[in-house]
Amino acid sequence: MLQPAQQYTGSIADLSMDLTPLSDKGLAWTVEHDEVVIGIGGLSPQWDNRAIVWALLAADIGPHFPAIHRSVRRFLVHAPYRRIEAHVDVGFKQGVRWMKMLGFECEAYMKAFRPDGADMLLFARVRS
Repeated sequence: MLQPAQQYTGSIADLSMDLTPLSDKGLAWTVEHDEVVIGIGGLSPQWDNRAIVWALLAADIGPHFPAIHRSVRRFLVHAPYRRIEAHVDVGFKQGVRWMKMLGFECEAYMKAFRPDGADMLLFARVRS
């Protein structure tokens, strides 16, 4: 089960999508614990040097978060994009905190960005 702040994604994300092509390019990851998937994420390429990072995490991810954070940080450092963006719900404090821990900066407040009309924040991590 997804964490509460990501429950809405069930209506807009195809969770059965085959991520093999992205994974084969090193652009997607899966986290398993006791043979159960507790997180997926990756990069959606937009154009040269720009991608959007995304992650869907289980509600009980807590004890595994430090290891996931280290892995995602390494994943981002080695990503072949100069600019990586992320979208985070305005009220999702843990998501905002994680983006900052990963070196992202908030660039914009996006009104009515989600399909249900909710507002989101645009974060970006840009290599020099």
